[in-house]
Amino acid sequence: ATLRVISAGGVDAVTHRRVAAEAEVALGSTTYYFASREELLREAFRHYLNEVTSAIATLEREKPLEGVHGIAEALTELARREFSEPALVLAEYELVLYAARDPVLAQDFNAYEQRLEAQLAGPLERLGADRPVDAARTVIELMRGFELEHLTRPNGSLEDLRRRLELVISALTGSGSAGGA
Repeated sequence: ATLRVISAGGVDAVTHRRVAAEAEVALGSTTYYFASREELLREAFRHYLNEVTSAIATLEREKPLEGVHGIAEALTELARREFSEPALVLAEYELVLYAARDPVLAQDFNAYEQRLEAQLAGPLERLGADRPVDAARTVIELMRGFELEHLTRPNGSLEDLRRRLELVISALTGSGSAGGA
């Protein structure tokens, strides 16, 4: 419910009263479980990060991160799935900005980002990346840029994202051909 409130009106729209109304529960339910608005926001973001982590694990089982094309395909599919609910992506970025001002949430978000980097660094290293963590960060930042752009231009092409991912991954790994390895 908190994520829905955030996606509709931003972090500033979150109050116990609004979240309780969105969840269709008594106001006392939110104040009992969440002592403060900050705690409500933190737990909503943690919940979201756990959901995304689980979705990534499911996707990895379906589309292993193997080869330039395979990594690009998996990441493009991740973007497609995320944007099946654009309101959640909007809520994610609202919360990322909030985390910039909340040291506790920033720590949680940074730990999540480090897990993503580690997951992607292994396959990139196997492809020949000299600095696999830096390569992973670069690819993740490309994905984040696409997500932000897609929020304002929803007609952006997933095929264009896949093509750009293949170019970047090829360059970072020295794989030479965007469709190879």
